[in-house]
Amino acid sequence: MTIHTAMPAGFDFEALHRLTPDQRLERMREINDELTPLGKHENLTRSQEERFNELNFEFRALTRIGELAEIREQARGGNVVTPRSAMSGTDDDRDRDVWGDAITTRARRNIDAANRSGTLPSDAAENAERLVTTGPHGERSAAARWAAVAGDPAYLRAFAHMVADPTRGHLMWTEEEREAFAAVQRYQSEERAMSLTTTEGGALVPLTLDPAIHLSNAGAINPLPQIARVVTTATDSWTGINSSGATAEWLAEEAEAADGAPTVDDEPIPVHKGSCFVPFSYEVGMDAVNFTSEITRVMVDSIAVQEAVAFTTGSGSDQPTGFVTALTGTASEVNAAADDTFAAGDVYALQNALPARFSGNASWLSSLPVMNLIRQFETTGGALKFPELANGQLLGRPIRENSTMDSTVTTTGAVSNFILAYGEWKEFVIVRRIGTQVELVPHLFGASRRPTGQRGFHAWYRTGSDVLVNNALRMLDVASAA
Repeated sequence: MTIHTAMPAGFDFEALHRLTPDQRLERMREINDELTPLGKHENLTRSQEERFNELNFEFRALTRIGELAEIREQARGGNVVTPRSAMSGTDDDRDRDVWGDAITTRARRNIDAANRSGTLPSDAAENAERLVTTGPHGERSAAARWAAVAGDPAYLRAFAHMVADPTRGHLMWTEEEREAFAAVQRYQSEERAMSLTTTEGGALVPLTLDPAIHLSNAGAINPLPQIARVVTTATDSWTGINSSGATAEWLAEEAEAADGAPTVDDEPIPVHKGSCFVPFSYEVGMDAVNFTSEITRVMVDSIAVQEAVAFTTGSGSDQPTGFVTALTGTASEVNAAADDTFAAGDVYALQNALPARFSGNASWLSSLPVMNLIRQFETTGGALKFPELANGQLLGRPIRENSTMDSTVTTTGAVSNFILAYGEWKEFVIVRRIGTQVELVPHLFGASRRPTGQRGFHAWYRTGSDVLVNNALRMLDVASAA
């Protein structure tokens, strides 16, 4: 199916502008109800595809009208300063400039306020700021809208009331909290309509609780989020372009040039759904302010451990593709000199196998037990062969611990032991889809189907990973021949 963004013939903007806010919201619900069944069909007829694109355009127009009305209302109260770029050009240009600048400003203000209050750690605040201010325009816009609505402190308070009592928590909302929650619902309605693979239902996790921006390594030592290329998306995949490069040549006078065009690979990296279910007692949930911070710690730890394994050895089937999986069986796999034996010469051979193009920014990964094996390698005179390991270096390049890599050389059975990796890790890509969702389960039941006095916090998020350029990495395999 081809999604068009051009205005359909005969589209009546004036009719949409005449709708009240409640009528606009009701129309958006109607559109979403009609779009949902269409989105489930892989092959639409021509008329169905035209109808889908008409509804798509109308939904976007309604959303924009609502946002502009809100911004103009704020401007009347002196809360929004119209940017200089909006003082010239067409009405459409001015509307777009005011809308984009105001949303981004609000998003950055929310991130800064959360960081200053201590509810958003500095590393998570920096990551959220990067999502809003860098990357392609579409990703920046999606991230800005997410941070603007999910980062509203009033939404965090409304969310806390729901956690404390999923059934009646909304009765405790103030008018400000009610409006903040409604803004998030409008955002989610648009996301569901525009992205056919977004899971429906559930509430958006507040920005300060979202594990997608908390790059924590609690429970597992996983340096990949820090050294890999981390990108964000608002869709179900991310596509990077890579190539082995063009071919240059020397030519004699009047000789015809050869075709040196590079081969381009644009295989998309899909995002997969991960989830975390946390049961908690009624009593714990009543202390909503403390509980929201505690649930963040629990979720981030759980997801960090899950991602550490997936980014290293994930199968790529309903989960991210780990770098070990991506490199196994390729030219990037380097065999040790002898089966069942890890020797100092294998370290040199692995570094020598990496092409010069990727050597300048290369670094090592291994588990701590393997690092300790390397520390024990000695010369015939008893001196350490790699004394620089004490300073986090190996053969002049940084080495980092990855606790999910193989830690021993197994000699039982014909197996591979991928104990050491080396290369330019920016060619390993981690894709994060912004907007973690959560379902609050009001009551949990025991084996006898009676209430246990607990509720459930079921969060799900979407992420993916894969090696973009295999040639940028090398992986040592100490194979067992037994």
